[in-house]
Amino acid sequence: MSNRNFLVSGFNKTGQNNLDNQGGLVGPDNDPVINDLVTTFNSPGTFNRTATTCKLLVVAGGGGAATKSGGGGAGGVRYFASHPLPASSVPVSVGSGGAGDGPYPYTNSSGGGSTFGSATPIAATGGGRGGNRPYPPGQNTNPRGPGEPGGSGGGGGRGFQNTPTPNNGPGSGNAGGYNPPEGNPGGTGNPDPSAGGGGGGGYSQAGVGGEDIGSQGGDGLEVTNLFPSDIGKLEDDGGYWVGGGGGGTGPNPQVGGKGGGGKTGNNPGVDGVDGTGGGAGTQYSNPGGAGGDGIVVVSEAGAGPSSSSGMWTLKAQYTAIIDGNWPS
Repeated sequence: MSNRNFLVSGFNKTGQNNLDNQGGLVGPDNDPVINDLVTTFNSPGTFNRTATTCKLLVVAGGGGAATKSGGGGAGGVRYFASHPLPASSVPVSVGSGGAGDGPYPYTNSSGGGSTFGSATPIAATGGGRGGNRPYPPGQNTNPRGPGEPGGSGGGGGRGFQNTPTPNNGPGSGNAGGYNPPEGNPGGTGNPDPSAGGGGGGGYSQAGVGGEDIGSQGGDGLEVTNLFPSDIGKLEDDGGYWVGGGGGGTGPNPQVGGKGGGGKTGNNPGVDGVDGTGGGAGTQYSNPGGAGGDGIVVVSEAGAGPSSSSGMWTLKAQYTAIIDGNWPS
């Protein structure tokens, strides 16, 4: 758990303008601010409030992938612009990303859930694992072929032509049944030789179906203007994102969704990014990646220490300190 300060407007300028016997103020005028208090959980812990309401982000762990599988689904994402905080301590849990693995026998798994257990508990469901390619190739059924349901669903595994189950369905999203939804479904896995596994679902987009040699994971939630810049993954568009789905397998590399979704690669599939709940990327002939761990972020407006630039007279400093208003 860590606490940070996020600058917002407002501050009581007690003592600033009292310039008696000081000869005036030389230098730029002060524009003090009061900081938000931002508490981040990357592992289980306990939260104690400073304010009575907060902005709240709860992200579960992303789903894992395997060889020639669908991409892992992103962990469920729950965001609240204003959430009540109880006076009592709040237990917090943070879901781990699901395991990735190699060829048959498949053991890749879905991600773990995250919770903020306040008076009105908030939970997010772990991302679904990517569905697996049938083994042996000619089998009539493939119980692990479809993607697993989750916060966002895993993509369906790559199939075989001329078999009873050439396509593997995606895992459904929003497994917790929330409104607004915590995520989206994965993409359908299609048979070779010209197609591949489906992409994992993301918070804001479903995973792409594997119609054309692999598929992209769905994008997540942009948090650039909601929290400090070290929350989420910095993407190529310059924004910070969480909850992206993993890329589905195919002969050519495929990207993961914005928000920590792992891409496919020429070596093992890329892991989802920890702290984003990103789903794992898979790989055509090497092991798939693991899902990214989740995160819980609590932002209390105006609850952090104050700060200011500029020059202060000695009397203004003294007055602010004794009144408890001296900026940090």
